[in-house]
Amino acid sequence: MVTIVLLNYNGWRDTTECLESLLKQTTVEWRAIVADNGSEDDSLVQLERWTTDRKADKTVRILLLGENYGFAKGNNKAIEAIRNEQTDYYWILNNDTVVEPDCLEKMVRYMDTHPDITALTPAICLYDQRDCLWNAGGRLVFGGRRYYGSLQPYSTIKGISVLPITFITGCALLVRKESVTHKALFTERFFFGEEDFDFSLRMQAEGRKMVCLHDAVIYHKVSATIGQEWNYNKLFIHTMNRAINLKSHYSPLKYTLWRLLYFPYTRWRFLTGLNRKEQNRFMELLRQECAANEGVSKSLYEKYIHFRFRDDA
Repeated sequence: MVTIVLLNYNGWRDTTECLESLLKQTTVEWRAIVADNGSEDDSLVQLERWTTDRKADKTVRILLLGENYGFAKGNNKAIEAIRNEQTDYYWILNNDTVVEPDCLEKMVRYMDTHPDITALTPAICLYDQRDCLWNAGGRLVFGGRRYYGSLQPYSTIKGISVLPITFITGCALLVRKESVTHKALFTERFFFGEEDFDFSLRMQAEGRKMVCLHDAVIYHKVSATIGQEWNYNKLFIHTMNRAINLKSHYSPLKYTLWRLLYFPYTRWRFLTGLNRKEQNRFMELLRQECAANEGVSKSLYEKYIHFRFRDDA
């Protein structure tokens, strides 16, 4: 049995398209928990209507979380609500994905025959360019991660059935139930982002094995566009998340070395669209928040997602 966890926040159209693809899955017994993260649109009405129309009430359950807890805590709450129910695996799946009919069958077959593997991801291709990879897992590097196959043709990995990985994205994470029996799946120190990087660091520290199964495929509605002007709000939050997270995983010496390298690189590489005064303010705020916080709460996230980093903005 596989329990699929989908978070929904004002995204019922994506969610129902994902569920439609799940209804086509072959062989494997599964059920889906759609955890609504406090949607403010008509998601609940639409999801209940879809469940009734498709007669899917025995395989799809809607769980009301009541407010927007973010990705990590929302998934943790959904798992906590069903922790005592029988299942072998949890599949954390983004609601803006579409799944190939044999995807789940292939993943479960591999996990059933490889008990040494803790977590698995399928190959994730772009929804709008289905022959193009978003990623096929990745590897952890000093202070970050590198995707395998990013924005490359799917054919570049098709001949390799399984690839060991040390980084796994939360977009499509299949994990054994027993690995989260006594603890939360994701850290809740970050409202948005960083949970999969933290998960991967923990798996590496515990000596857990993870793989990408290349012949299992999903499609993700993520933009393939690169080279646009940087969004300084998202950049600030990402860098703040990463710095605060590494502070808890690295030794003081290793963390200091990373900061001495990464903070100047961030300024040189990503802040060229800001003048010197704006750059100074960006970096000083970053240093202050990283020193003062052990996580990035919802209120801290909301503060900086709308912050004006450009004086003329």
